[in-house]
Amino acid sequence: MPKIVDSEQHRKEILSKCFDLFAEKGYANVTTRQLCKELGISTGAMYHYFPSKQALFEQLVEEMSMQEFQLFKAATYGHTLSERIQGLEKLLIDNEAHFIKQAAIWVDFYQHHETAEIDQNPIFQKIDKRSQQEMSEFLNLGDLKLARFIWTLINGILIEQLEGSDDFSFEEQIHLLAQMLTTYFEKHLPS
Repeated sequence: MPKIVDSEQHRKEILSKCFDLFAEKGYANVTTRQLCKELGISTGAMYHYFPSKQALFEQLVEEMSMQEFQLFKAATYGHTLSERIQGLEKLLIDNEAHFIKQAAIWVDFYQHHETAEIDQNPIFQKIDKRSQQEMSEFLNLGDLKLARFIWTLINGILIEQLEGSDDFSFEEQIHLLAQMLTTYFEKHLPS
């Protein structure tokens, strides 16, 4: 009797393995053949799910963003902005490894592609807008530019972690960012 395969589940498992592989070795440093070897699948199976390495990456980014949105939705936060910022701090610290791997993948991808190509990609545009919206909703901010700026600051902290220096830990930096945001909002947002 033939083995029954849940195609969607198998596709997600491949993406999960690719996430770790790209974070470790870099998108540009892994050929499709190497991907197949590392994943233990044939090139035919790979192309069954993903017509190209670029398509695989796009689906990976989409899947990563969906997981990120689920993290935000599941995170506990309070009613006040200060409690929400504390919730964001906890969410980031609790998922540090995931977010740092995600930053590593993006940095490598950006290094090997034209900025215009990335900026004009409809999948990346959709994810960018959704990220702004998610941050805005999590912190209950009406200003999407402010939400984007906060995510930009977080990304800067994540990228700094790729250097591997332990002088100023991720947790310490996120804690400081949370304190700065709290102070800023206390002064600039109406109660």
